[in-house]
Amino acid sequence: MARFMYQHFGDDVPRKIEDEYNKMLRREQYIEEREAEFIAQSADFNAVLEVIPDPASLPINEIAEEKRRLNDARLDFLPVALEMLRCDFPEGYELIREYYLGTEKVTLFYLMEKYGLTRPVVKYRLKIAREKLKAFIITHENRG
Repeated sequence: MARFMYQHFGDDVPRKIEDEYNKMLRREQYIEEREAEFIAQSADFNAVLEVIPDPASLPINEIAEEKRRLNDARLDFLPVALEMLRCDFPEGYELIREYYLGTEKVTLFYLMEKYGLTRPVVKYRLKIAREKLKAFIITHENRG
């Protein structure tokens, strides 16, 4: 703890004002001592930027941007992959089109009724169709 030197202003300044001024000085000195003790420092904006860079320049944002770009490329290729699925696996294409791409939400029960299939068969065909779509998209990505 540093030593505090009481400041006197002479007879021109009332004792009450002198006491208040010295209280403020002592309080400021105490706060500075506490900050130094706990290594609490204040920094301006430029000092913070040196330690914490702009979030847009972080590598994690570059990774997120690459994932977004890859997802957009996959969505752009999706119509072509669906057309390939229609040629390769027409019954799966119809199920995918109605279940995932229809304007109205349909249930597995509706698909079972419409196509005269059992629930496991509908689920199996949807699974195979999704796997084929995924394979088409991966093959396209690996070529390009």
